[in-house]
Amino acid sequence: AWFPDKRGLVQGLGMTSFGLGSLAAPVAAQKLIESYYKAPERLSIEMADLITKEGRRFAEVAGELKEVVVATRADTTHDIIEGGIYLVGSGDSGVAMTFATLGICYGGLLSLAAATVRLPPANFTHKDFALVTEPEKNGSGVGEAEGAEEEVAKGHHAATTVSPTMQAAGSEEKVREEKLTAEVVQVSAQEALYTRQFWLLLGIMAGNATAGLGIISSGKLLMTDCFAVTLPEIVTPTACALFVSALAGANTLGRLKWGIIGDKIGRRNTLLAFAMASPACFVIPPLISAGASMPEMGAAPLAGFVASMLGIISCYGGLFAVLPAYVADIYGAQNAGAIMGRLLCGYSAAAIAGPGMLAALRSRGDWTAVSDLATKVDPHTFEKTFGAPIENLQELWEKKTVSIQNLLSLVPPEMG
Repeated sequence: AWFPDKRGLVQGLGMTSFGLGSLAAPVAAQKLIESYYKAPERLSIEMADLITKEGRRFAEVAGELKEVVVATRADTTHDIIEGGIYLVGSGDSGVAMTFATLGICYGGLLSLAAATVRLPPANFTHKDFALVTEPEKNGSGVGEAEGAEEEVAKGHHAATTVSPTMQAAGSEEKVREEKLTAEVVQVSAQEALYTRQFWLLLGIMAGNATAGLGIISSGKLLMTDCFAVTLPEIVTPTACALFVSALAGANTLGRLKWGIIGDKIGRRNTLLAFAMASPACFVIPPLISAGASMPEMGAAPLAGFVASMLGIISCYGGLFAVLPAYVADIYGAQNAGAIMGRLLCGYSAAAIAGPGMLAALRSRGDWTAVSDLATKVDPHTFEKTFGAPIENLQELWEKKTVSIQNLLSLVPPEMG
């Protein structure tokens, strides 16, 4: 490695590219989407002319039934007006071409980076590097490194030691040289699978990433669902966009900050800090939600919510700065990349579980709200508006014909 004494810092600097990318990519993607966007075709027909089949809305266009959607307040843009009837399949969101453009740009940048990256020369050592093992830093004696190695091959040592004779000689240069040249047993990726440390780290990866990815994938929705009704003057579309950017910033700074902290206090201690901080941050939002509906609380619940979300994302980003270096501390640097690749299986599982769990919980809450609102709507008004009886509510909701927004417009003011 170019900087063996600053693995956490270097890893953190490298991983900040993920966070910086999440800051820059949305801006670039939004500009590209706007340039490729084409508004859908609006039909000049009345709501009464629509036909409802299997929960979907249709209109007769040139003698044929075409599927249409009725725009709600949430869909409103400079090209789409609330209550307008638009033909499904017309227009272009611009997303497909945006992905193609970004893919070409990313491919070029990756090719350039791959062509310019260089490895350090053979037998390279940093002149100021003095090896301090992770167990020494943590004050835990033999610690995790030797524990993992003992499970693989008895009689070997994963932590480097210095002979008492060399220490008595008082030659710091020779001590450093012995530390650098002492044999460090390298654990293979296959052998690592048989150690308990591997599975514990896999669990840490999965748990941390499930929380982080769930929030990152639904940041805007979390903000609007929790506070758009109680604090509409604060939680505007601009504020939601700033919140998403703040999450990206916390992700970036977390990768850099926690990497530096890991070098100072030890990487195992840093992982323990994650284990204590993340649950504490998750306890805050449920407590805040109880006070969100109290006007006397003002914006305090919102501030607490934002702070807790940023704390979780900081720990999420920091894990990717600390864990690769910690894997090298435990199993040796030679196979750290391969072992880290296996640990990323936990990340892959989290990429499915985190957003999926959050989406499922949100869907359940949305259905509960829709069901409650439907009981306050006059059945005749409901059928006239949606072209189907209120008994078909679930089918209409699943097809997105019925939503919280358009039901709210039908609820009588005295029942709102």
